[in-house]
Amino acid sequence: MMRMGKRTWAAVLAAGSMLAVTTAPPAAASAASFCDELAGQWDGQFCRTSVTSDRKAVRDITMALPGDLVDNPVIRQYLTNLMNNWRTAAQKMAADSVGEQHFEVFHHGDAMTAVFHEMYSGTVGTDALAHPNAPIFSDAYRTFTFAGGRQLQLADLFKPGVDHRVEIPRLGEPFIVAALDAAPPPHQPGTYPFTPDRWTPDQVYSGGYKAWALTPDELILYMPDYPVGHDTPVDFTPGRMQWAMDGGTVQAHIPLAALAPVLQPQFGGT
Repeated sequence: MMRMGKRTWAAVLAAGSMLAVTTAPPAAASAASFCDELAGQWDGQFCRTSVTSDRKAVRDITMALPGDLVDNPVIRQYLTNLMNNWRTAAQKMAADSVGEQHFEVFHHGDAMTAVFHEMYSGTVGTDALAHPNAPIFSDAYRTFTFAGGRQLQLADLFKPGVDHRVEIPRLGEPFIVAALDAAPPPHQPGTYPFTPDRWTPDQVYSGGYKAWALTPDELILYMPDYPVGHDTPVDFTPGRMQWAMDGGTVQAHIPLAALAPVLQPQFGGT
């Protein structure tokens, strides 16, 4: 099986540069306080801890906490679950491992999207967040968008009666194809599995468009959201390589202008 993915361990994003806040101290205080609740050590930028398994393997955990956003109940619960899941998985590890999480924040009008990038390693089948067939190193993306005091779903960006699962692949096709062609490793454009029909929202490689971000001028799709062990249905074509996909292997940047006919006005619609 061929594993598709990218290693971005060196791309450490500073929490302070990702989120605009009115004053730095309250945000830093919120992050530091929340890190204490997570039983981690706040170093001014990251919440860190280490867990030793019953087999003496060490998992180093590093989490970037998004300032005042840690007071958002949805994000707070996500980060708490992530830390707990990584701690639980660490207890089963037979070899040293890591768990790293970084974030980025986008704004569009009064809408805000927080994108969390999880990077973790572990023995196959033992990491609570990994697909059962995932190899040792994995990436995943979790995204949360809020506006008007509530969490938005992708469908909320579109006009009433519009099926976004149809319109995104239709209107966004040129940009999705460009992202497929550019995805690692280098490959011949238009070759399996980097064909649009394998990345529509009903196909496993797309992750069902679960991970997305609304920026000032784009809709970003992170596909898939979590590692995928193989295509579904499994392709048994003789001589064809079997593929697995890492989270965020394909990142399609679709201009809001291309989706304008079907978007709500506040999100760039016409």
